[in-house]
Amino acid sequence: MKRFLLAVPLLLAACAPAYTGPAPAANEVIVEAVSPVNLGSRLSPEREAGVSSFAQISAMLIVQSQYNTGVPGGYDDFTFPDGSDSMKILSAKEAPIHVQVQWRATNPTSNNTVDVLWESRPLGGKLVSVKVKATASDASVKTQQIETRLLDRFLSATGIRLVARGK
Repeated sequence: MKRFLLAVPLLLAACAPAYTGPAPAANEVIVEAVSPVNLGSRLSPEREAGVSSFAQISAMLIVQSQYNTGVPGGYDDFTFPDGSDSMKILSAKEAPIHVQVQWRATNPTSNNTVDVLWESRPLGGKLVSVKVKATASDASVKTQQIETRLLDRFLSATGIRLVARGK
């Protein structure tokens, strides 16, 4: 019995998807993305992972008032600055979804902005690379803190499991 209990973690690790690519960048995570809703067998694992990752990023924008985005006080909530043009699909029509999504928060008093660019790129199977890059027109805004908080929130989502994280 004792040997069986010791073998369980090894078996679980052996079943997890392996990532053998380059180490992720500081603002990048490699995740296993699985839809929290049953999509049936209509989508391949690659397509389901891409759709799940994109859906999580979109949902985060909607519920951002429920978590700390890292944006300083005085800024409005993030929005899509260019409407639907803020979401760019970079993949071919039938390929797993590779997308860039732009968010912007504005300080109405100073007109300073914080821009966030998300990129979700399928890596094969259920693995997805998710990058977030924050920039700000005000040099005192801690963009790395914003990136970290947004990635932490993304990683806490249902159906998202961390495989590798950049340092």
